Amino acid sequence: MKSFKSAVLGVCVLSCLITVGASSSLAADLKIGVVNMQKVLSSSKAGQKAQSIIEQKMKSYDSSFKPDRDQLLAMREEIEKKSSAWSDATKQKKFGDFQKKSAELSTKERAANQDMKKLQETYVTPVLKKLEEVIDQAAQDDNYDLILPTNTVVFAGKSLDITDDITQKLDKAMK
Repeated sequence: MKSFKSAVLGVCVLSCLITVGASSSLAADLKIGVVNMQKVLSSSKAGQKAQSIIEQKMKSYDSSFKPDRDQLLAMREEIEKKSSAWSDATKQKKFGDFQKKSAELSTKERAANQDMKKLQETYVTPVLKKLEEVIDQAAQDDNYDLILPTNTVVFAGKSLDITDDITQKLDKAMK
C-alpha cells in the first residue's frame, strides 16, 4: 500500500513539473505589461485638468459650507455648555434650531455630492474612456498579450511597467 501511495505521489510530482516546464516556455512567449491607472490619471495633462476642475469646485463647496459648519459647531458648544441652566422650552427651541440647521447643511452637502458626481462623469469619464482606447491601441501596436492594472497585481517587475509610455500616448491622444 505504501508503494502505491509513493507511486501516485511520484506521478503527481512528475506531472506538476512537466506542467510547470510547459508553462514556463509558454510564459516566455507572452508579452505582459502593467499600468498604474491612478498615476496615469494624476500625471497626464487631461487627468490633471479634470482633477484641477474637480478640486476647484470642491474648494468652492468647502468654503461655502464653512460658515454653516462653524455656526453648527458654535450652536452645539452653546447647547453643551448652557443647557443645564436653560428651561425645558429653551432647550427644546435651541435643540430644534440646531437640528434644523444641521438638516439644511446635510441637504446642501448631498446636493454638492451629486454635483461632484456629475463633474466626475463630465471630466474624468471621458479621460478613462480614452485611456482604455490608448491601452487597447498600445496592446496592438506593441504586441502585448496582456496588460493589467497594477492595483490587481501582487508583484510585477519594473520592466513590465508601461505607465509612463501609456501616459505619453494618452497626452498625445487627448490633444
